[in-house]
Amino acid sequence: MGREESDFAYAPESVKDEWNSLMEDISSASSKVSKEKWGHFTPQFLDTESKNYDPSQTLKVAQERRQLYAEHKIDQQEGNVKIKTNMPITIIPMGDIHWGSIFTNYELFEKHRNTILETPGLYTIFMHNLVDNGIPGKYPNNTLTNGVPPAEQFRTMQSYVKQLDEKGKVLGAVTSDCHEGWSWSVAGVDASELLFGYKGRKFPIIENGGILHLQVGKKNPEEYNLGLWHKQGPFNSRFNPEHALRQNRRLYHEGGTDIEIGAHYHNTSVSASYEGARDIQRVVNWIRVGTYKGVASGNEKGAVTDRWSVDKFGTSGNPPGVSVTLWSERHMVDNQIDFDTAVEKHMAIRTLALVNEMGLTDRLSALMNSQDSNTPKRRRS
Repeated sequence: MGREESDFAYAPESVKDEWNSLMEDISSASSKVSKEKWGHFTPQFLDTESKNYDPSQTLKVAQERRQLYAEHKIDQQEGNVKIKTNMPITIIPMGDIHWGSIFTNYELFEKHRNTILETPGLYTIFMHNLVDNGIPGKYPNNTLTNGVPPAEQFRTMQSYVKQLDEKGKVLGAVTSDCHEGWSWSVAGVDASELLFGYKGRKFPIIENGGILHLQVGKKNPEEYNLGLWHKQGPFNSRFNPEHALRQNRRLYHEGGTDIEIGAHYHNTSVSASYEGARDIQRVVNWIRVGTYKGVASGNEKGAVTDRWSVDKFGTSGNPPGVSVTLWSERHMVDNQIDFDTAVEKHMAIRTLALVNEMGLTDRLSALMNSQDSNTPKRRRS
């Protein structure tokens, strides 16, 4: 039977006594030594540089950056405009122009722009996508369908905006994130500054989905609330153009608008309906502005269809030129889908209002009745 390693039975008594004495001394000594001497000794780093992190300083920087952004922000959630006139006015919102695209009907845009410039009481609201802004960083193939470089598109469109603004023809504009908004998402360049950041701009820039409060009249002006959208969320329907307008009015505008105007989807529609219950019923107008991209007008031949729209929806866009007419002496809105008809109605309504203001209504009625009485009646066959 082998010996265990700890068995010192074989050793002389003197060795065993010495060993046991040594173990007792070590045990008693260890109990007398302080625990600090048994701890880990940390080295001293005499010249190491380190960053002192102060969360309060970072918070201050974040707050200052937010304040700087707010001070330079060009758009607002709501805007207020007052037109001091007793005459009815007509608004023709323009959006999805896509200036710079080879698919855009420039002749139609020029006709509408010049008519608004020259016709008293006609106004516009810019509904975004004023330029096509084909840049390689977003959609490289879109640069192939742009006849003019983006920088020139912005310069040209700003000159058109300024010309209308100088004549007091622009009531507002809407911001969004597509087309001119691509400059921001790709390069951090604010397209709203490029279009509307010029000195002396009068009209407000409304955030997508914001409200424009418009007062029409002199002594007791009528107020109209316009909900303005370029893009709209999950409620859009190609079959029911009103659907997103109705849902977003209910959810985000709390039923407080008289007119909801939408763009982006290149479809055109105008309609009106009574909304609300009993004594709080009001007429609400639903407007989709159409597009200048890939559309013809009248007997025009050779219009180029919008390839993007055809590939996506199977058809090109709908013509623009929708309008709403607002009265000052009573709360009333009339809408029209066709541009030429809208201008004719606008001039006829203003002419009648002017006749009323001049006290010539009776004479006009008498003249019209006399004309009717002198018109030969066709005999029935």
